Amino acid sequence: MPRKKNTDVWDNYFHSTTSTIVKCKHCEKVYQFGNVSKMSSHLLKCYRCPTVIKNKLQKIPVTRTSATNSPLQDESHREMSQDTSLTDTTSITTSSEISSEITPEKKLYLDQLLSKAIFVTGSPLSIVEHPLWVRFFDDLQPVYKLPSRKAISTTHLETIYNEMVNEITDELKSLNDLHLQCDGWSNQRNEGIINFIIAKPEPVFVKSLYTTNNKITNRHTSQYISQEIIKVINVYGGHKFVTLIGDNAINIQRAFHIVKNTYAHIIPLKCVAHTLNLMCEDCLKLEPINAFISIATDTIKAIKKNTLLAQIVKEKNSDETLKLPGKTRWGSYCTALKSLKKSKVALQTLAVHEGATVSDELKSNLLDLHFWTMVENCINLLEPITEKIFKLEGNGILINEVYMAFKDIKSTFNFAFPNISILNERNKQDITNAVIKRANNCLKPIHYAAYLLDPRSQGIELDEEHEVDAMKFIHDVSKSLNIDVGVDLANYRAKQGLWSRPFIWKNVAEMDPVVWWRGLCKSKLLSRVAVRILTAPCTSAATERSFSMHAHIHSHKRNRLTTDRAAKIAFISYNWNLLHNHIDDDNDDNDEPLSTPRQLSNPVGSPINEEQPSTSRGNTQEIEFCNINNIEVFNNYDSSDSD
Repeated sequence: MPRKKNTDVWDNYFHSTTSTIVKCKHCEKVYQFGNVSKMSSHLLKCYRCPTVIKNKLQKIPVTRTSATNSPLQDESHREMSQDTSLTDTTSITTSSEISSEITPEKKLYLDQLLSKAIFVTGSPLSIVEHPLWVRFFDDLQPVYKLPSRKAISTTHLETIYNEMVNEITDELKSLNDLHLQCDGWSNQRNEGIINFIIAKPEPVFVKSLYTTNNKITNRHTSQYISQEIIKVINVYGGHKFVTLIGDNAINIQRAFHIVKNTYAHIIPLKCVAHTLNLMCEDCLKLEPINAFISIATDTIKAIKKNTLLAQIVKEKNSDETLKLPGKTRWGSYCTALKSLKKSKVALQTLAVHEGATVSDELKSNLLDLHFWTMVENCINLLEPITEKIFKLEGNGILINEVYMAFKDIKSTFNFAFPNISILNERNKQDITNAVIKRANNCLKPIHYAAYLLDPRSQGIELDEEHEVDAMKFIHDVSKSLNIDVGVDLANYRAKQGLWSRPFIWKNVAEMDPVVWWRGLCKSKLLSRVAVRILTAPCTSAATERSFSMHAHIHSHKRNRLTTDRAAKIAFISYNWNLLHNHIDDDNDDNDEPLSTPRQLSNPVGSPINEEQPSTSRGNTQEIEFCNINNIEVFNNYDSSDSD
C-alpha cells in the first residue's frame, strides 16, 4: 500500500500520473523525481512562495521518502497556470472540507491572494465592503469571511510589498549589469514624485520617492536628484550599474553628470524616444506645417464635437475613428493625420450629405484636393520619425539599432523631400539640420559600440570617426572590468578564431544579439563587454509607463489614498504586470489621446532656477478656422533648439 502523500508539499507542485517530473508552482523549479524532503526544503527557500505556506511547512515534520512517493494514480491532472501566486493551490476539496472551518493559515493565505488581486487590477480597496461582493463570497463559501479594508491597506499591503521588494532586491544584487532610469512627475494632489526603474535588461520598478517630507518640499534640482540616484545605486552596488537614462530635461542630465563624478564608469544617456519626439516638434515648427496642422486639428474637433456629424462618419467609416493629437506628444500628430486620411471617403461623403449641417469652410476643405495632398505631405514628413519612436520605446533591447534609426530618418527625408510640395528648399534644409543636431546631441560612443557589437551588422555603416569611438569605448568598458579584449575584438571583426566557424553566423539574423553573445560566444572575454553594452536601454519609456500605472492607481476618484500606499500598490501592480506581460502599451484604440502625467519640472512651492527644456508648444494662440487655399509657404523658421 503506497505511503500517504504529504499534501501540504505536493499541493505546491505541478505533477501528473504519466510523468515523474514535478515543477514548483511558484518559481518553476523542476525535479526529475518527486522527493518530499527536497521539495519541502525548496519551498522554504523559494522567494516566490507565500509566507503563509512557509510558516505552515515549518510546523510539519518532513520525513525522507523515496522518489516513488508520487500522487495516487486516481488523482486528476492539475492544469498548469501561469500565475500560481493568484491560484488557490488547494482548490480541489471535498464536500466535507467546504463545510468545515477554514484554518487560520488558509484564511491568511486567501486574504493575501485576494489583496494581491485587488492591488494588481487597480480595484478600489472598498470592494470588500460592498454588499454585493460580500453576498457573492458568502454564497460561494460561507465559512470564508472577507478581510476588512483596513487589513488590506495595512497588514496585507505591507506583507505583499515587502515580499516583492525582497525578491526583486535579491535578484538585482545577484546580477552584474544594471541600468537605472528615473523621472519626476506630479500626482493627482500635485505632490512631487520621482520614480526609479532598473533595467536588468527587463525593467523593474524599484522605488517611488515622495519629495515632500515633514511638510518640506524638496526642489527637483540636479543636486537633490543626484543624491537620490546615488542612494538607489548604493543599495544594489555601484559597480553593477552601466548607464543612467532619463529625458532631456536640464536638471536630469546635470544630475547624471554629478553622479558620474562619484561613479566614473557610469554613462549618462538621453532618452532616444524623447529626442525623436523633439525632432517631430522641429518639423511642426515650420510655418506651413504649423498652419496646416491647426486646420487639420480644427477639422477633427469640429466633427467629433458635433454628435450628428460624428454619427454620420461612424456609419460610413466604422473601422476607423478620428483621433486628436496629444498636447506634448508631437508624434501623435502623425497618428491624427493618418486617422484623417483613412476617413477620407467618409468625410467627403459627409461634406455632401443632405442631412448634415456642415460649415462652408469645413466643406471646402474636405472637398479640396490640395487639403488631402497636404495631409499626405505631413504624414510623409512625420511618419519616418514616429515609426522609430514606436519601435524604440518598447521594453526590448534595441540600443544596437539607435545609430541606424537616426541614419534611416535622414536618408528617408532626402528621398521623400522631392515629393513634399508643402516645403520650400529652406524648410527642407532646416529639417535636415535639425535631424543632424538632434542625432549629435543624443548619440554617444555606447550607441556606436552597440551597433559594432551587433553580429548582424558588425558596424558596417559606421564612418571612420565613429568606428574609432566605438572601439575606444569597448576598450574603456573592458578596462573597468579588469579584462583585455583587444585580441577578441580584432578576431570578431576579422572573423578569425572562434568567429571563423560558419555555424557561429548561421542563424545570426534570427537571433537576439545578447543571446548570441551569451550563448555562442560565452567563452570569450569580449562576450562580457558585449552583454554589458547591449543590455542598456535606449529610452526611459519604462519610467513613463510607471507614471501611467501610478495615475491609474492614484486616480481622480481615488485621491484619498495616501501617497505612500499609492506608491506601494503601484509598485506591486507594475512589477506583477511586467512579469506576466499584462501591460498594454497600445492606446491607439481610444478616441481621445490619453492625458499623460504632468511632468514635475516646476512643482508648486518649489521654484527651480535651472533652465528647463520646453516639451510643449508654449502659449500658442489658436488659429481661426480658415480655408486651406489661404496657406502660403513661409520662409521664416525658428531653428532654436528646445532641448
